[in-house]
Amino acid sequence: MAKTPAALVLDQDVQARFEIKQALRSAGLTLAGEAGLGMEAVTAANELQPDVIFVGVQEPMERPLQTIESLLSLLPDTPVIVFSQSRDIETARKAMLAGARDYLPRPVRPDVLRDSVFKALTAEENRRLRKIGQLPSAATSGTIVTVFGAKGGIGKSTVSTNLAVAMAQQHADSVVVVDLDNGFGDITGMLDVKPEKTLFDLVRDIDKVEGDDLPKYLVKHELSGLNVLAAPSVLEWRQVSADQVRRVVELLAKHFDKVVLDTSGTLNEVSEMTIEIATMVLWVTTSEFASVRDTIEALRALKTLSYSQERIRIVMNGISPDDGVRPSIVQEALQRDVFWQIPYDKKVRQGTHLGQPIIITAPNSVAAKSLSDLATVIGGGRLGRSGTGSGKQGGFKWRAGAQAAGAEGG
Repeated sequence: MAKTPAALVLDQDVQARFEIKQALRSAGLTLAGEAGLGMEAVTAANELQPDVIFVGVQEPMERPLQTIESLLSLLPDTPVIVFSQSRDIETARKAMLAGARDYLPRPVRPDVLRDSVFKALTAEENRRLRKIGQLPSAATSGTIVTVFGAKGGIGKSTVSTNLAVAMAQQHADSVVVVDLDNGFGDITGMLDVKPEKTLFDLVRDIDKVEGDDLPKYLVKHELSGLNVLAAPSVLEWRQVSADQVRRVVELLAKHFDKVVLDTSGTLNEVSEMTIEIATMVLWVTTSEFASVRDTIEALRALKTLSYSQERIRIVMNGISPDDGVRPSIVQEALQRDVFWQIPYDKKVRQGTHLGQPIIITAPNSVAAKSLSDLATVIGGGRLGRSGTGSGKQGGFKWRAGAQAAGAEGG
């Protein structure tokens, strides 16, 4: 960026504003000004035209949330970053629904603040370039979403399937899900589709396949329009390398806006590759001790192998009606924020028995709404106060999200 970003700091709490101003100076950023909330904040933003706006959020939430919405109406291209003493996921969720780009718990470290500002501004710049058709060529591929979990039975494939269907409903024919579970992939069973070809066939023919040929290797889920690339048989997997799978994924990303990769429940060459090339990794875990332990060990292994972890987002999935562990406990154990929380919902299992995802069988259920909202967020959309909504939310900066839903299964 050509100049040092200038930030406007808004909060009724003078001490909180002082802390953020100190962090801004330590981060090498410029203070454009400061003010309280409400009309005072809107007037300051209109006069100062800052590059980024920091808003303090605390209970009662109504005034800071209304301030955020008013600021975005006035300056829709200016990122709003929230800071708060609260570490409660519901507080963060409300701020995100109002349109905040990031959520920073106090006290805010200067390096964290600086990283948040520059990534938010980069995402906004990319959005502007896309709008005028000048996005650099490096961003011409579709979004690759890898869904991984370090343990079986945590609902990973169920999340993958429902997420992909929700994306397909929102993006028509521009979504494909790839079953990369090299044990016994079950995406086709969950969608009740009968593929004629699999990943093995596409790997074999990759050198002569053009974009127009891809539909021959995919099977369509008629109820949603989702394209599915089925997993090979267990024996065929032995003839497929991680590099060959990478070529397939890269080919798909050139012809589809969204590519969802459902992986196996272990770290192997294929799953490591999908983590490496992903735009975003949704790392599914539950609050059960074994799942959290395996997640910690897998994250440690990735760090040892020098894989980047900045694109990993933790999805906490509730698979039991007796699961009452707070997300904050899991966050503390993992030393990572929970990006999305999916509480238990028995209708997910009922949908599985019907051979269709809950997005189809019970679209108004809390589970379907939650997964649909997750698809909206990943797709860059902004959620409205009462659920999904229109508008753009650039980047994947969100540190926390919570919805009342659940996903069981593989």
